[in-house]
Amino acid sequence: MGLSIFQIVLAAISLIFMINGLFKFLKKENHQTFFKLLATSVIWGSIFFVALFPALTHTVSEKMGLGENLNTLIFIGFVVIFMILFKLVNIIERIERNISEIVRKEALRKLEKK
Repeated sequence: MGLSIFQIVLAAISLIFMINGLFKFLKKENHQTFFKLLATSVIWGSIFFVALFPALTHTVSEKMGLGENLNTLIFIGFVVIFMILFKLVNIIERIERNISEIVRKEALRKLEKK
């Protein structure tokens, strides 16, 4: 089983993301929920599996009637979209926490003035 550099790098990156998500969940960091852990595990686990066993995806692609090149483009597109999606979710959650903190501080400041 000869793996290309691309497969090894992609598998390593997906493994790092899965381990990072597990550590964040175990440390309860950044309001990490079980749903986030599950989503991270499913998405990056799938990428890990596809990186190591690309022939299986080719077989499934042929059975569904999709071409070889289309399968590769769709996979790369999904990887990029999932990375962007996770980044956006993290940014939105951080903004929500900041807004909540600002509102609390403002409410306490107004309460002290009275």
